[in-house]
Amino acid sequence: MIGIIALLIAILMPALSAAKRQAQTLRCAANLSDIGRAMQQYANDYRGRIPRGYDYFGVYQSGHILWAEALSRYLNHPVEVRDLSNARDAVMAREFAQIGVYQCPVFPNERQVLDYVSNSWDGGTGGGTDGAAIIVTRVRRSSEMVFLTEANARADVNYFNLHDVWAPEHLPAGGAPRVLKDQRHGGRINMLLLDGHVNTKSFKEVRRSDFDFLYVGPR
Repeated sequence: MIGIIALLIAILMPALSAAKRQAQTLRCAANLSDIGRAMQQYANDYRGRIPRGYDYFGVYQSGHILWAEALSRYLNHPVEVRDLSNARDAVMAREFAQIGVYQCPVFPNERQVLDYVSNSWDGGTGGGTDGAAIIVTRVRRSSEMVFLTEANARADVNYFNLHDVWAPEHLPAGGAPRVLKDQRHGGRINMLLLDGHVNTKSFKEVRRSDFDFLYVGPR
C-alpha cells in the first residue's frame, strides 16, 4: 500500500506543481491587469499621458515621476513623498509593500517591493512620448507596446530609477537585463500593454520592438 501511495504521489506531483505555477502566473497577470485599469484612469485624467522614466530633483519636477507612485491613488493607497532626493525611495518602498498588485507572487527576491519595470524607451518626440511621459493616443501600436513587464530578480531594491527599460542591454538577452530572465513562470513573462490588456509569452521572445515606438527592425 505504501508503495502504491508513493507511486501515486510521484505521478501527481509534477501535475500539481504545474498547476500551482500556472495559478501563480495568472495571479501575476491579474496584478498587471489591475494596474492597467489604474493606468487608463490616469491617462483619462492627464490627457492621454502616463509615466515613463523616473529620476530625482529637477528631473522629477519636469515630469519624470515613478509610475508606481503616480498610479497608487487609483489603487486606493495614495503614496506622496515631498522629498525629491533618492532618499524618497526608501519611504515609498514601505508604502509599496502594502500594495499587493505591485508584487508578483513568485518574485525570487523577497526584499523587492516593486516587481515590475516600466517602458521608458525614448521613442523620439512625436513617436509616442513627450520626453517625460508616454502619450498613449500617439502610439500607433498600443496593443503591441509594453507599459510594464516583470523585473529581473536582481533588480536594485534601493533605487526605483533603475526600474525601467530604455536600452537593448536591459532586455532578457542583454548584458545588464532589467527584465525577467528566469523560470519563475516556467520561462514565461507577463506584459501589460499600452491598450490595457495583458499578454504572456516566453521571455526569450522579448524584443526591442516590444518597447521602442519607432523601431522598424525585425520583430
